[in-house]
Amino acid sequence: MFVVLINCRIGYQDTACGSYLGGPTNNPLAHQYPEYSWTNSLPWSCVYNIEDFSGSSDQERFNLARDIAYTRGGGVIFLPAGTYIFEEDLVLKEGIVIRGASPILQDAKNDSYSPRTKLIFPQYQPVQSGTGTPNKTAFKTIRTTNPDIDRNIGLINLDINRAAVTFGNNIDESQNSNIVIYGIRQNNVATPNPYVPNLEFQSPWLRFSDLLSANIKVTAKSNVLIANNRLNDNITDSFEQDNYQIQRKNGSVEVLAEGWKVPFNYTNHYGISVNRFKNGSILFEPLATPEKEKGLFRKRIIIRNNWVYHTMSVGIHASGDGLVIKDNIVLDKADKRWYTDRWGLGPPYLNDSDRIPPNITYENRAIDWSGWNVIIEGNTYQVYRHFLSNTSNQSIDGEGILIQECCGGTKVKGVSIKQNVGNSYIGLYKIPDIMNVMILGNQLLSNITDTELIYVNADTNQKPGQMHGVQINQNILNGSILIKASLGGNHNIVSNNVSKGDNAINFSSDVKLENNINFEIINLK
Repeated sequence: MFVVLINCRIGYQDTACGSYLGGPTNNPLAHQYPEYSWTNSLPWSCVYNIEDFSGSSDQERFNLARDIAYTRGGGVIFLPAGTYIFEEDLVLKEGIVIRGASPILQDAKNDSYSPRTKLIFPQYQPVQSGTGTPNKTAFKTIRTTNPDIDRNIGLINLDINRAAVTFGNNIDESQNSNIVIYGIRQNNVATPNPYVPNLEFQSPWLRFSDLLSANIKVTAKSNVLIANNRLNDNITDSFEQDNYQIQRKNGSVEVLAEGWKVPFNYTNHYGISVNRFKNGSILFEPLATPEKEKGLFRKRIIIRNNWVYHTMSVGIHASGDGLVIKDNIVLDKADKRWYTDRWGLGPPYLNDSDRIPPNITYENRAIDWSGWNVIIEGNTYQVYRHFLSNTSNQSIDGEGILIQECCGGTKVKGVSIKQNVGNSYIGLYKIPDIMNVMILGNQLLSNITDTELIYVNADTNQKPGQMHGVQINQNILNGSILIKASLGGNHNIVSNNVSKGDNAINFSSDVKLENNINFEIINLK
């Protein structure tokens, strides 16, 4: 028996969920990630094939399939191999998963990774005259109807061009959970900075990419798995802008005539960000605890096996209690140069005449984490600082794996940083009361900053701190180690580390040293 529904091409069996043609019904994560059993709660067995739905566009067909699946308790909208065109945001509802055909090659870290189901959104077509092209013509998003409530949602095996993924909104009040983003290839994602153009001195057609945007931005209460995705490996849409205007502190306007100096860039932003934005910003109480900032301590946040390329902001940016950041590759561009401040309004200098670099950061970091009981393991990363304008001065960033007291940082209570390979430092940066840290088996054979390659400092700029249970063991470094807590502590040990150059271990009292090779030993007392 069939019940025929309006605008449905074929219809539905009234004894089972899903549409006639259906599609794969297995949990695609069960084999690779069996430990995350909560993924079984997503509606894998109810499959609605978009080919079963009529409409004048792929957008109409998807919306119809989504609405019917939602009224029947949720399901997977299956898009067989092919190309699908969407002119507006793609909006999920609770219990809706979008799934593409299984890729021939499964590993997103492989350079040949290419999902067979392709989602194409509008390209921004710049016009450098008049008021320019309206932003609303492009910069689309895949999101949900009720971002702080919708649960059991996902994106699986999709090649997404020109749409960001944004799930969730309010980190303090979010109730959404069970979110899976797996097997995504994603390119040409950006959000225009709302402060550009400043019509007091800038041409109205100018645009500037917002460094606080992200390829994938999730805010959720619990159960987030972002795995096996490939971000920004084929950027085609970045465009130059001739005669970009910036304003100096004395009010004078400089014209950067060469278009390559301030392009609209589709990689100048975060890669993956989970539970690190608050009301659209990154402002939190410093040195947060669960009592101060509950949103930074959500459970079961997992980021694994992703490939991320970015040229500004942070590759992986996340917080949680039990957070896992494992086996990811984060890449950056060497010899970067930028000609404006981070907002695209002024020059990157404190003093226009002397061109003295200020404390300017573009947040160039590979992994920026916070939370308790965190695992950061098996990641490979590179990160580079920006040269400022036509000088040899560089931005004050370039951290490899970082936690700090500000900007969504928390106190440290349990972290394992293990077997990572990178070109910049691991930093527990001026966090008082550091507890239960294992930094083990990392290989850091180059250093793009002047900071020690392993930097653990419990003293803030305002007051001394203490540390307990910090172990720095079996790391191979072409750089130094700093472990400092002026108020002391116990069970802190630095052992069996190997230096590949002229390096030092700088340590304070209550730190034990054992069997370290080729380091100068400096007691900070």
